[in-house]
Amino acid sequence: MTLDLRALTIRTEGRDMVQDLSLSLPTTGITALIGPSGCGKTSVLKWMLGILPPGLQSMGDLLLDGSPINRPHPALGYQPQGDALFPWLTIAQNAALGLEVAGLSRRAAQAKVDPLFAPFGLAGTEAMFPAQLSGGMRQRAAFLRTIVQDSRFVLLDEPFSALDAVTRLRMQDWLLARLRDTPRAVLLVTHDLHEATSLADRILVMAAGPGRIIAEIPVTTPQDRRREADLAPLRETLKSLLLEDLDP
Repeated sequence: MTLDLRALTIRTEGRDMVQDLSLSLPTTGITALIGPSGCGKTSVLKWMLGILPPGLQSMGDLLLDGSPINRPHPALGYQPQGDALFPWLTIAQNAALGLEVAGLSRRAAQAKVDPLFAPFGLAGTEAMFPAQLSGGMRQRAAFLRTIVQDSRFVLLDEPFSALDAVTRLRMQDWLLARLRDTPRAVLLVTHDLHEATSLADRILVMAAGPGRIIAEIPVTTPQDRRREADLAPLRETLKSLLLEDLDP
């Protein structure tokens, strides 16, 4: 089972922000999408989700297992930058909200969410509000809300960028553990080369503008065997690609 994005072009103010971009996501594994600021990474995710802002023109196709799909689609889940929790809802209510929007009753949504609080490290927080939790715990609650919807493909837009360095590392390890428990395909937008090389099974590099894929690099070493010294050459390669594309 694959998700295929074909020939995506996004135009704004008479110019191409993204031009003829294509990519595929397999059934499992993490694909990192990196590129300079402003190259259209987040816009690609929003187009795939059907939430591209008004005023942008776009054309392209999104296929699930070879068949075109309408957007938004329940096979695609989304985690934006930050946790995006509603401060007036409890953590349990926030976690169940996506299921309720999808049509489940409140009772059925809570019944599906409740068993996941312990595996997600959130036991005891169900009746608390977001302001009462640390940044890392709020991010876990946001991931719970996303993962519980059983989306086959999860799109993550710099989900750890607002966290401090130590919490970010812990959350990255935590995400890998959750994906081992419940395998999904993940498309991760990030500016962090350390994050991309530590987490991803392959890395797609976007050009500065118009946004397009200029390199696809597999990362074949299993995540639990990756060492900083071994990843340094790969990071230098990625840095060279990004800097080369920015040269006049």
